[in-house]
Amino acid sequence: MKRRGYLSRLVVTVLTCALLEGCSGFGTEKVERGPTLGDLGPAVLPDPDVKLPKISLEDIEQSYRRALEVAAAPEVRRKIITRLADLQMRRSEREQLAATDDKRFYDQAIEMYRELIELQRPHGDTDNLEYQLAKAYALDGRTDESGAALDRLAARYPNSPLLAETQFRRAENFFSAKKYAEAERAYQAVIDIGDQSPYYQNAVYMLGWSQFKRNHYLASLNTFTRVLDAISPVDGDFDKLRGPDRNLTQDTLRVMSLAFSYLDGAETITEVYKDLGQRPYHHQLYDRLGKLYLSKQRYRDSADTYRHYMEYNPGSDFSPVFAVRAIAVYEAGNFPSLILPAKETFVKNYGIHSQYWALKSDSLRERLRRYLHDYLPELAQFYHAQAQNYKRALARFKKTKNSGKGEYRSGEKKLSRVQLLQKERESYLTAAVWYREFVDTFPADKQTPEMLFLMAESLFDAREMPRAMEAYESVAYKYLDPEHGAEAGYSAILAADAMVQASDDGETRSSWVVRKTHASLQFADYYVHDKRAPRVLTQTAESLLKQGRQAQAVAAAKRITDWQPAVELNLRRTAWLVQGHGLFDLKVYAEAEKAYRAALALLDAKDSSREKIEARVAASIYKAAEQLLSHNNRAGAVAQLLRVRDLVPGSDIAAKAQYDAAGYLMDMKRWQEAEKELLDFRRRFPSHKLTPTIPAKLAVIYQELEQWQLAADSLTDIYRLNPTPEAKRETLYLAAELYEKSGDLGKAILRYREYANTYAQPVDIVMEARYKLTQLYQQRGQTDKRRFWLRKLIAGDAGAGGDRTERSKYLAAYAASEMAEENYQRFLAIPLKLPLKRSLAKKKTALQETLAAYKKTLDYGVAEFTTLASYRIGEVYARLSKDLLESQRPKNLDALALEQYEILLEEQAYPFEEKAIEIHEANAQRSWDGIYDTWVKSSFQSLARLLPARYLKREHLVKYSETIY
Repeated sequence: MKRRGYLSRLVVTVLTCALLEGCSGFGTEKVERGPTLGDLGPAVLPDPDVKLPKISLEDIEQSYRRALEVAAAPEVRRKIITRLADLQMRRSEREQLAATDDKRFYDQAIEMYRELIELQRPHGDTDNLEYQLAKAYALDGRTDESGAALDRLAARYPNSPLLAETQFRRAENFFSAKKYAEAERAYQAVIDIGDQSPYYQNAVYMLGWSQFKRNHYLASLNTFTRVLDAISPVDGDFDKLRGPDRNLTQDTLRVMSLAFSYLDGAETITEVYKDLGQRPYHHQLYDRLGKLYLSKQRYRDSADTYRHYMEYNPGSDFSPVFAVRAIAVYEAGNFPSLILPAKETFVKNYGIHSQYWALKSDSLRERLRRYLHDYLPELAQFYHAQAQNYKRALARFKKTKNSGKGEYRSGEKKLSRVQLLQKERESYLTAAVWYREFVDTFPADKQTPEMLFLMAESLFDAREMPRAMEAYESVAYKYLDPEHGAEAGYSAILAADAMVQASDDGETRSSWVVRKTHASLQFADYYVHDKRAPRVLTQTAESLLKQGRQAQAVAAAKRITDWQPAVELNLRRTAWLVQGHGLFDLKVYAEAEKAYRAALALLDAKDSSREKIEARVAASIYKAAEQLLSHNNRAGAVAQLLRVRDLVPGSDIAAKAQYDAAGYLMDMKRWQEAEKELLDFRRRFPSHKLTPTIPAKLAVIYQELEQWQLAADSLTDIYRLNPTPEAKRETLYLAAELYEKSGDLGKAILRYREYANTYAQPVDIVMEARYKLTQLYQQRGQTDKRRFWLRKLIAGDAGAGGDRTERSKYLAAYAASEMAEENYQRFLAIPLKLPLKRSLAKKKTALQETLAAYKKTLDYGVAEFTTLASYRIGEVYARLSKDLLESQRPKNLDALALEQYEILLEEQAYPFEEKAIEIHEANAQRSWDGIYDTWVKSSFQSLARLLPARYLKREHLVKYSETIY
């Protein structure tokens, strides 16, 4: 039915309410003024106990009809008919509401109103009756007649108080008849009356619909905006509205979204409100348009609408919501390739590191977190999985045959290995970015340790070791994650080790070694029950030792040896060795020895490393001995050193220990013990580099024990073994001295002679050797050999040049004196006998040779030999004088001849005596210069013999008293 269809269309919108109000208005008639308030009597309350009778419409109608029968005046009759018509309208409405079939209900009312109009027209305005007639037609579904009535009312009564409703009803009729232009004009007429009209808002709304129906979409959008502006809350939140206003906004938004969809969609929204200015509800326009597209399965248009809003309103509180809706649209439309980029854009635009986040309130950030909590893991895991696919592809790819381009095949794609490696790295790094953002956004979330661990894994695979290590350590030691903590701690060690291996310069490498060590110690501290902890700690102890951090190395290694339950044997052995090395470097030698012995105890008897460890034990003992020495405990040091010999008897360190022990025994003058160790050393180590020094030490020992022969033999050995020329020279001379001291003159002569024949330098030593030979040959009575070396002394001094010394001159003077002595003794041995001339000549020749020899002695100017020579020269002259006087007389001389012969002898002897006196006096005068040796004294004695009157005077001692009278 027309009537029911018309009402159903109105019920779905807020217009239903307006229409009902309008229907009530159809009962309004022109009010005539009655009595004033002053005409009223005093108010009297009805008796509440009195029950008023119920009066029905029929009763009222019968009353009016009875009144009409008796009324004669036209005016009274008109009013009664009006009341009857109104009552008929109410009866017809009641019947219509109760009816179950479709028929006319308002014929009587219509007839009555038509009659009233005719009656009233001569008497005044009929606008109210025309309005009621139109209402009756409308309620009975007779639209055309209703419209005609309204047209008449509008045309005849432009100033009627009912004009707004009339125009609105006309517009409704036009709209129902799809006469949208006429409807638009009628709605505009309502609007032109003013916003005080109760039909104004509905007229604006329906004006928009009329424009929309005429395809005037832009005009309709402007009109619908007026509708929304009128009822919108200040913040534009339509959800706050209830009842008709809420319904009106929803329908307005729906029709506007249709209009936008018919134009350019979201771009139209932007353009329209660029002119009109943005409204608080601006975002809802995009939202409804997006939903409209989605309802029509226009997924891309729906998502683009949301993205358009985000693009032009980046700072809006609703932009993140629209971003989420765009993602939901992609999911609904099954666009997997667009979902991930949209989520990535969401995080970039609204995540914790975005400018948007920095500017927004905590409450909005909390809403954003709900989406970030889902999106960030998805993004990270996608890129992580992508990187792992690249990694698997790298392991799987084979070089394309005959390509010559070094390409690798993955499915249908061809990538060079370098390109594939780059993509793998980029994917890992991107995954790490999203993992990190999750951690930054949700630091206390239960998933955070896992996200951080996966970030570290991504960075590790991307070869970003410093960042990976930092993340691993955070999982292991900040979050102490029970699931990933141990693995993270161990991976941090691997990351640091990778940096150690990759470092080129020493400083960087050392820095990473330190970091690796710290990471390893942390791992062992925090994850002591992890099966990898003992091995990590052992390796760390070794590393600490290499770094020179001995104390820390020892502490770490001790943890291994103390570990309960005990760790595997090779780790304990290594830990003991680290302790040994560390303690040794720390100079805790006794503890180092214990550690080395503990390591030895864990070695197989045939293990090749035993020898080295035994050497370390020996070294510890040796160093302990040195410490004892530093505290002047030489006896204790010797005992320790001899322990080394007993522990590793054939080793180099044992040799050095025994050798040093012998030296310290010598220092303590424990000569016999020292001799024993040195002889044992020579027996044990005949080829040792220290063995050649043994004879010198033995020589010292034997000298101290006064075993000169053995001392000399030792020095002879040194001489033969020592390759150093200077040492050989000194040793040879000392051996000669010791042989001389032992009484073995033969070996002494051999050594002195070998020295004198071998070494011309230094001059003073070789001169002493020659001198010793003169003495030794003298002792053995080998005069000729003695004379040979006397001449060597003289020649040596003469040829010394710049090396000549007072000692060499003395020894030369000695030799010259000794040579002169031989001449002197030959001179003395020549007797003067007949024939005197011949013997005297021989005597004089000896005299000249003796004088010449002593002259050479005098030339040296050595006082000791000068006085000797002077004395001997004096004695030579005195002896010749004496020998002349005591010479044999010829036997055939008579007394006179004999007298004359003796006078002649005296004459010849006297000059020699005078010469002797002169020389002795000169020698005696040296006493005045402070020289009064044996030979000066002897000269005095000779002078006493030669000149007794002068030199043989007796000294008289004068006695006197020192008594004082």
